[in-house]
Amino acid sequence: MPVEEVVKVSRNYQVTIPAKVRQKFPVKEGDLVKVIYDENGGVVKIQILDSP
Repeated sequence: MPVEEVVKVSRNYQVTIPAKVRQKFPVKEGDLVKVIYDENGGVVKIQILDSP
């Protein structure tokens, strides 16, 4: 089941990943992520990149 939260975009176009999402999405401070925009569905996806 998807976890959904509404977040506000800051002045610098930043968003915070909500706690409910972070509990399911194993991202931690300092990780590199790829942000992917799918024009067909109008969906933004975030993918954690492997550490070097």
